[in-house]
Amino acid sequence: MSMWQLTAIQVGAVYTTDPLRYHECLTPYEIKVWCIAATDGVHKILVDTGIDGANLAWIHKHVDAKIWLTPDMETTTAVKNAVGWSPEDVDLIINTHLHYDHCGSNRYFPGARIIVQRKEYESAFDPASPQRALYARRFFDKHAISYFRWQFLDGEAEILPGLICLPTPGHTDGHQSVLFHTARGSVCVAGDAATLLANIRENIEMGVSIDSKAVYDSMEKIRRCADFIIPAHEPSIENGATNDFPTTEEAYNHATSL
Repeated sequence: MSMWQLTAIQVGAVYTTDPLRYHECLTPYEIKVWCIAATDGVHKILVDTGIDGANLAWIHKHVDAKIWLTPDMETTTAVKNAVGWSPEDVDLIINTHLHYDHCGSNRYFPGARIIVQRKEYESAFDPASPQRALYARRFFDKHAISYFRWQFLDGEAEILPGLICLPTPGHTDGHQSVLFHTARGSVCVAGDAATLLANIRENIEMGVSIDSKAVYDSMEKIRRCADFIIPAHEPSIENGATNDFPTTEEAYNHATSL
């Protein structure tokens, strides 16, 4: 089985007042936007591609969020600086889901095949009203990405040895997380199945979701199969981190004691 090496790359930040359901936060604070680079020594893969800096004006107009994006955080630049990959080097992009802050820079990697759950792609064109502003067709429709570049999944799938896509709905209908076999154990790139470490550590639903039961079921699935986790917007992870990812053991023990 292949051993994967992961690198967490910060590709922006969002200032929010509603990160979790269990409390109200009146003062905006920063959550990071992560792109994960993964390689087995042969393939070069990105999980999520962050925000499209060329469309910040559109995002500020249509999305109720304050974005921080420096030139060094532009995804192509950040990836090049972190792991040395040019856009043409990337073989594969896996989108956990198609919100603007997860697929916005897909189009800058012209040779990459893009994997998403079929349910996510289809629902993105007619999303539930609370999330309508988060799905921007300009980032994933046929004008942005050729339809022939997509690979659609219908459930769990092993994409390459040691790399599995896991359906983890709740945040969105077709959300998926990505499980990697690494030298230290299994690492789950969770996407917004766990927006922050607090979600999975304290078994708390994130602030934006469409199905509460599915959220909790998905977090439990991650606890069962992963040793470590990279939540989509966890601020405690260091930019460029390659192995010091948060463990799920504490989360599992806490959740099963509830």
